[in-house]
Amino acid sequence: QFLLANLPLMAKPGAKAVFVLGMGSGITAGAVLSYPVNQVVVAENCAPVVRAARLFSSWNRDVVHNPRVRIELQDARTVLKLHPQLYDVIITEPSNPWTIGVGSVFSREFYDLASRRLKPGGLICQWFHVYEMNDDLLKLVLRTFGSVFPDMEIWDTRNGDIVMLGSLQPWPTGPAVFEKGFAID
Repeated sequence: QFLLANLPLMAKPGAKAVFVLGMGSGITAGAVLSYPVNQVVVAENCAPVVRAARLFSSWNRDVVHNPRVRIELQDARTVLKLHPQLYDVIITEPSNPWTIGVGSVFSREFYDLASRRLKPGGLICQWFHVYEMNDDLLKLVLRTFGSVFPDMEIWDTRNGDIVMLGSLQPWPTGPAVFEKGFAID
């Protein structure tokens, strides 16, 4: 969850507007707040999940009450369709793709919509797990993501999850870009 916030924000320094698909415990959105962003929009269509995130306020920087955060109790696709705001970074961490209603956020249509909501040079960060997944489905997700975001990286967390970074154009990347962010004082 921390990695989902840190990877794109280290790769896109100076990001001011961030969109997060899914609240969960609020850890990812809270980690975004450790950067000097002006606004974090979180789309979560399940009110009990937002209520539950309050229980993690000690760990998520009290994301539910933070003035830089706007929580939209709607489906992420609806928020992106109805609000023409552009973002420096879009982070998506949906549930499993076989869950009812979730598969559509792994579709070309969703990625096209997300690409239209990125500012020039913006990045999308997509969490995806590979456990309980067959190779054909994994290849389909990677191929679909790459068909919209021709410049992409795949990070293997070695815990059964991958994180995909994508953009419509190349961005500065490599060990030197992430070295400072991963440095421990």
